[in-house]
Amino acid sequence: MGKIKIAISGIGGVGGYYGGLLAANYQNSDDVDIYFISRGENLKAIRENGIQIKRSYRKITGIPKLATDNPEEIGQVDYLFCCTKSYDLEDNLRHLSPIIGKQTVIIPLLNGANISEQIQQILPDCRVWKGCVYIGARLISPGLVEKFTLKDKLLFGSTTDDKEQQQELRSLLSSARILATIPDDIDFEIWKKFFMISTAATITSYFNVPINEVIDKHMDFFITLGYELQSVAEAKGIALPDDIVFSSIKSQQMMPSGSTTSMHADFKRGGKTEIETLTGYVIHEAKALGLEVPTYQFMYKGLTSFPYPCNS
Repeated sequence: MGKIKIAISGIGGVGGYYGGLLAANYQNSDDVDIYFISRGENLKAIRENGIQIKRSYRKITGIPKLATDNPEEIGQVDYLFCCTKSYDLEDNLRHLSPIIGKQTVIIPLLNGANISEQIQQILPDCRVWKGCVYIGARLISPGLVEKFTLKDKLLFGSTTDDKEQQQELRSLLSSARILATIPDDIDFEIWKKFFMISTAATITSYFNVPINEVIDKHMDFFITLGYELQSVAEAKGIALPDDIVFSSIKSQQMMPSGSTTSMHADFKRGGKTEIETLTGYVIHEAKALGLEVPTYQFMYKGLTSFPYPCNS
């Protein structure tokens, strides 16, 4: 039996952190090879010095078997972690086709409630599991990731695929000191994460302020968004906790002052954003279910109809 091959596509905050831990742990392994798919200055820095991970007072260096922008150099892999932005998902998967075979398991770690379903539509014959992460990490310069939250966790699973193989992957991750869990209901976990991300991303982007200012000045809108999203989840059969609206806001209150969401940061930079994945998706699902989500619609229209305040 050959080595297990694990590839990470998208070496930003999430991909850089988890990929770096894997690369550091399996650098001289006889059983596992780690591959990075990256590009530009980030790829150049990784090739020269590996990926540097700064967390608390420690710095970890992960050197993969190969870092490349050409997946053909890797060949087919056993596990592929997709860590790109949702707006790049389809193009990224097309680019990754040389490393995806019948045995390849694709695990997306993207923001969104239906990412695995999107991948399955694009690649109907491939094996796709579901995944999500709780972590605060940023690529602060080429080849350097900083983790700024104390805790992190990675959840993944599949209700239809090999349970034994899922345990194998969990063991591989745990050996690299990655807190990986296979929950009983991965859809519930993804929706719980989506609830927090969707409401916060929408409101920070609309008001163009960090999360602490949203809580101080716009709490009524924050709560209303939460109740609208909860109604959509319930109509889809997702039994979120009764206190999900306020528990999600409480989680956001724990963020350092000045913290914001990645979608808000993308809006401020004037580039592509995950507006369709995090805000538009709620509106489309509500319409299909015969529900009204006027606050989501109001903010979505404001974010898509006019120049963004700091870019106008």
